[in-house]
Amino acid sequence: MVTLYRKPGLQCLLSIVIAGLIGKALGLGMYDPCTTPGLATKGKGIYMGMAFWPGGTIADWGIISKTVANATAPLYPCTTSNNWNETGLSDQAYLTSQGVVFATFELEVDSLMALRINYTDTLPLYTKAYNNASASVVSAVMFRGGFRSEARYIVSQDTAYSKGAGWVTSLAGITKFSKGTLTYLQWNDMTCNNCGGKDDARCIQVTTGTDAQHSCGTVASTCGVNGTDCSLQTYVGASGDDRNGIAFNSGWMIQEINRLSVLSLYDNSKMDLTAAASSNADAVIGQTPTTSSSSTALVA
Repeated sequence: MVTLYRKPGLQCLLSIVIAGLIGKALGLGMYDPCTTPGLATKGKGIYMGMAFWPGGTIADWGIISKTVANATAPLYPCTTSNNWNETGLSDQAYLTSQGVVFATFELEVDSLMALRINYTDTLPLYTKAYNNASASVVSAVMFRGGFRSEARYIVSQDTAYSKGAGWVTSLAGITKFSKGTLTYLQWNDMTCNNCGGKDDARCIQVTTGTDAQHSCGTVASTCGVNGTDCSLQTYVGASGDDRNGIAFNSGWMIQEINRLSVLSLYDNSKMDLTAAASSNADAVIGQTPTTSSSSTALVA
């Protein structure tokens, strides 16, 4: 099932399939990643947003880390009441004006999730960047309420920004909690060990303050050829503890991705990943996330 935000003038730009390792519908009812998140409980539902910027560089997103001097003020997808960089637009309005696409995912707290975005869905975003933007890249952030991650390139054919080039097929993120309160959204560096290391032309790499991306890119000309799948899988786990002080365990699984293949990771974690073969979760796709807790998700 795909659910869309319906707002005047908005069009569905993505069709996103989630392969979530979750054995049941969570019944959240409304899909609004811009509401203030409540206290998380292990095994219960939570929704998370991702924003995709065709032609947007990591510098365009702004840097959250305060260790980067003179960085552009970071853009937050859920901020609607400010005047970003004296543009007369809020963060959210500015991002929308730049063609940023938003999607919402329904997750289960502390279940290792695999969020799949098909190559056929990211290709139009790259095509838009290639035809209309100064940078031939597509970047993305995770977000929830007032929190967002640093930005990551999911496609780059512009080595001036990413050194390497290609279509990223794996990202890994960790949601950090303290007594159930969301405190941080962080990417886990995947490394380029599987594609020849940092010197390989396929190694997409960027360092911003204390955050670094090293992602293997698949050569664009091979996508869709002889079964080569350039779809993006984003693996999400949790660290910290829930509202009852119960520790989360899936965060360490994400960190293990650095030294294990994803297949090996799943094989070694079967006891924790029940119903993986038949599981799925709901996706919400739209240009702009709503910002009111009274918003309604409509089923299409």
